[in-house]
Amino acid sequence: MALASAQSEFFNLFGYLYLPNLLTAEIEWMTEEHRAIFDKKGMVHDGTKRSQIVPFIDQSERLCTLLDHPKVLEVIESLLGKDFNYVGGDGNYYSGDTSWHSDGAHRVGLYAKFHLYLDPLTRETGCIRVVPGSHLFGEWRERIEGVRNSNEALGIDGSDVPCVAVETEPGDVVVFNHNIYHASFGGGRSRRHFDLNVASRAKTDTEIAELDGYLQRDGKPRYYPRSHSVHSEVMRQTASAERMYHLEQVIERERYLTQ
Repeated sequence: MALASAQSEFFNLFGYLYLPNLLTAEIEWMTEEHRAIFDKKGMVHDGTKRSQIVPFIDQSERLCTLLDHPKVLEVIESLLGKDFNYVGGDGNYYSGDTSWHSDGAHRVGLYAKFHLYLDPLTRETGCIRVVPGSHLFGEWRERIEGVRNSNEALGIDGSDVPCVAVETEPGDVVVFNHNIYHASFGGGRSRRHFDLNVASRAKTDTEIAELDGYLQRDGKPRYYPRSHSVHSEVMRQTASAERMYHLEQVIERERYLTQ
């Protein structure tokens, strides 16, 4: 569904957006694909810590088609433009709390995460919590970084930081700006999840440098050593011309960075 202008403004102002029932019709097969990928990788989640696979939807030809799905495309294109980049993603079994953090500090371009949680989650059972507006740079963001160490900086436990708890049912979608501070508390030891990371297409030299920085960590490909590319061969080889449009700039920059 194409977003209303008010929804886009909400996302720009507060840094996140909740979309109930967006992919409810697809939840059964997505959940099965999530299980199958972990089985194929021989990963058994024992609940003692987070289990993660990256890249994730790229492991399944069917999950790759989410980048062709009209509802997915309309949401992402409403926020990032029709020429957005797909920059990978991960699949998880979460265990326990996730402390306050942000997934980026991007001053140019827009980097966002399209989240799918495969279990019902409430404030008490590990749903994602966000600090609205903490994606915006300036004094507010500098001060809100205190949530990382809330006991010492603010005198409160992380679970008591004022926030919005975005409770979800399977099939709901949460999209947030990579810069936003988020966390979860009180969750069980086997919360299923996967996401798509997307970014606005880099056009200026500064935006290209930002994309290059995202694609590398310490001079190595972002997903090294688990993968030498943001995308899998399955993702690329099964791509239509329309999907390849969202992959091509990342492919180009990866080639440049490894020359």
